Amino acid sequence: MIRKILFTFFLFTSMSMIAQKQEFIGLGVNSEMKNGENMRTGVTFTYENQLSIHNGFEISLNHRFADQYITGPVGDGTFQTSHILEGYLSLPILYKFYSNVVNLSTGISLDYFVGWKDVTKFGVTEPTSYNINPKLYVGWVFKIGKTIPLSSKFNLEPEVQFNPIFKYGYSYYGASMKLKYKL
Repeated sequence: MIRKILFTFFLFTSMSMIAQKQEFIGLGVNSEMKNGENMRTGVTFTYENQLSIHNGFEISLNHRFADQYITGPVGDGTFQTSHILEGYLSLPILYKFYSNVVNLSTGISLDYFVGWKDVTKFGVTEPTSYNINPKLYVGWVFKIGKTIPLSSKFNLEPEVQFNPIFKYGYSYYGASMKLKYKL
């Protein structure tokens, strides 16, 4: 029993000695497409906490867009297709595995609908209202990235990602570039 307690004590003590415990904040640009539609660019803000040499977590706040096409009647009995650009705030909460080769991240994403814009070209009429239900979507994120040190305080991290949204049968694919500052 004493051996197990001592072993556990030395294990946790040695882990805290080699732990890197670093914190980063970041600002980046992400380009994504939903199910192979148009590539859309958004902004991302991140907080990252590296708890040990290989483990940590990341929380981001992303602005993302999705294209929708809706068809509605026009006054003369014909139908017109309108191109709607939906806006979302996305909150990925990710576990991150660090290595010298690549960093792997995975976790849940929460997307909240924040608004829309009609981007139809050459339309006869314009939609006056647009709403979706539900406003909150849940998905899972997979990311692969590489940390490139620029200085002792700044890192650049390009990433590629895949984000399927559960229950609704669509996915986001994309790439991002973040500039991270070590706190």
